[in-house]
Amino acid sequence: MLAVVVCVTGLAYWDAQREAEAALQDFAAEQSTFASSLAAGLSAHLSANETAAPVAGFGSDTSTLARVLANAALAAHRVERPGESVVVLQGPGMTEFRTTDGRTVVVDALSAAYRAGSASARLTRAEAAALGLPERTAYAGLSTVDAGDVGTWRIASISTARRERDREIRAGWRLVLSVGVATGLVLVFGGIAFTNQRKELELQREMAVMAVQNERDERLARATRAAVMGTFAMGITHEVSTPLGVILGRAEQILGRTSGDERVAHGARVIIDQADRLRLLIRSFLDLARGGAPNFSRVASSSVVSGAVALVDHRFEKAGVRLLVDVSEQLPVVQGDRSLLEHALVNLLLNACEACQAGGTVEVQARADGQTVAFVVIDDGVGIRPEDAARAAEPFFTTKPEGKGTGLGLAIASEIVKSHRGALMIEPRLPRGTRARLELPIAPDEVRHAA
Repeated sequence: MLAVVVCVTGLAYWDAQREAEAALQDFAAEQSTFASSLAAGLSAHLSANETAAPVAGFGSDTSTLARVLANAALAAHRVERPGESVVVLQGPGMTEFRTTDGRTVVVDALSAAYRAGSASARLTRAEAAALGLPERTAYAGLSTVDAGDVGTWRIASISTARRERDREIRAGWRLVLSVGVATGLVLVFGGIAFTNQRKELELQREMAVMAVQNERDERLARATRAAVMGTFAMGITHEVSTPLGVILGRAEQILGRTSGDERVAHGARVIIDQADRLRLLIRSFLDLARGGAPNFSRVASSSVVSGAVALVDHRFEKAGVRLLVDVSEQLPVVQGDRSLLEHALVNLLLNACEACQAGGTVEVQARADGQTVAFVVIDDGVGIRPEDAARAAEPFFTTKPEGKGTGLGLAIASEIVKSHRGALMIEPRLPRGTRARLELPIAPDEVRHAA
């Protein structure tokens, strides 16, 4: 902003100086024109009156008509600019200039201009004061008159440029005042704008700080609730282990007393298998809650899908939702805890089932791309909004009605996937439905073999 003001001021000053110089040039041209008119009149009278006689104050070589004409011209000039003009003459053989009142003056600027053949000259302040003019810059118009045998006369009409200079000074002050006022206005309004902008930035910064603090407080609250619930879950898990052991023991007793009843024996074996699975799952959850790593082992990708489908198949039959399985042949092996991976996929399948109405369809796919195995669950249910999809894995976040969900299923699945160095993505599916993608890295030896 300051640079703009300086540039504008410089251009305005340059233009004012150019106009002032042009005005002075016009003034010098006027003086030259007036001197030429004096010379023309004097030449006409000399041609009509060839008699030359001594004139007091000018010397014997000055004609009466020349003196009379010069005085008349000076009188006319003084009427136009009283006290600001003077006419001087220099006769043949004279080295000095004579004023019409008989004074002898030496004006170096006039002599130099005559020698250079100029039509005008600029006089200094001292030369102007010597001629009886104000001590200001003056301009002279120069001309010559051929007096025949008498010789050549030089005539100079000199006027002060005080008025032009005063106008130039006033114009300069007006320029300074205008620029000063404009600069002041620019600075005032600029300062106001800067102050307002600074207040807006400070307000935005405060709002951003408040938003960060609120988000931090919310994360802290969620972490606190998660920690409390984790502790509570660990306690429940520990307490569940005792009745689970009792169930397992009773199932084993029943299996030993079936007396050949295959139906009862099958039911007892199912109870034992599921109790063992729960015991392993509880142990894995306790390890994760304590900050430990899952018990990694080589797991067939297809077995994760088949195991999860077997666990939820009865839920789909009860809800009237069709479950389709599309698993590629010869899927690579992944490393992880099979029970945890099955549990994560079970949560995705159950969420998809609950999002569909009777007659809906859920499809589970498994594909490999050379580096990862992707387990994809697609449903044609009500779908999920993009803003809800971004928060789907947050603990206790749920879009289900109160009492229908805890908001922990996807959060647990996300933690399981993270512990296996994988990724879980939830996104809406067009025209309706939801798409959940669980990616796991292929076992290192499988990657080398594929390469």
